[in-house]
Amino acid sequence: MRNSSLECSIAMLACVCMALCACTSPQQRVAAAVTQAHRLNDAVPLPHRIDETLTIASAYRVQTRVVNHELTGELNRAQPAGFKAGLTSAAAQARFRASQPVAGVLFSEGQRDPDATIRVADWPGLNIETEVALRVGTPIRQRLNDIAELRSHIDGVAPAIELPNLHYESPAELTAIDIIASNVGSATYIVGNFVSPDLRDPNEASPRLICDDKELNRGQARDALGDQWQAALWLVNTMIEQGWPIESGQILLTGALGRMIPATPGHCSADYGTWGTIALHIVP
Repeated sequence: MRNSSLECSIAMLACVCMALCACTSPQQRVAAAVTQAHRLNDAVPLPHRIDETLTIASAYRVQTRVVNHELTGELNRAQPAGFKAGLTSAAAQARFRASQPVAGVLFSEGQRDPDATIRVADWPGLNIETEVALRVGTPIRQRLNDIAELRSHIDGVAPAIELPNLHYESPAELTAIDIIASNVGSATYIVGNFVSPDLRDPNEASPRLICDDKELNRGQARDALGDQWQAALWLVNTMIEQGWPIESGQILLTGALGRMIPATPGHCSADYGTWGTIALHIVP
């Protein structure tokens, strides 16, 4: 009887140890560290330092953990408003030692109206990007074969400003894996008026970013993977692969046009010519 009790105790202890190990897997530790940094508005520790075995594929799994936790956990974020592509130019990929673009989730609570006031203190690593937004008209549940198939799901094209938050420890060591695992700096964004793609060609965008009367950036639509539709197709298929359904009304931000500019206090506007202008006010 005594031996039997001892064996049961050992078995129970083994189960507890296995459970503890499972709860502290490297990917879970990365997700917990990223979520904690987001919750406290702290610099995000570099995921590749926490788990040196992270790959692009496993970084996306960490991202899904982070996003799901932020949707349902303590941060209680609103549901995804869409998805964003990053590192869609050769220069951006070279800067972060990447061989491909990256993708992340946009939250509804991050959307601001034109002429919004944005506080840098809310996002200490804030940057400004001029982009193109595509709006999903009909749901997408599986990978799309080509641009023609994608176009059948898109009902609007708009100018957009995205303000990603790249607030990381040791930013000089930041890699694409770190960016993916931490949801690609998803923070806040502004979208202008949507027009049918039959009336507005997304590849015709040529925005200028002007802050306090000084032009800081000039971009072209084809800065994003050489073609807006190609960038959107890549984004949709990448997020479908991560298990995200693409819903009607969600938006797709296809990547920076021109350079990413650090956000500093002042008045900024993105001039899209015939598409209109998006203004915002940045305060400390």
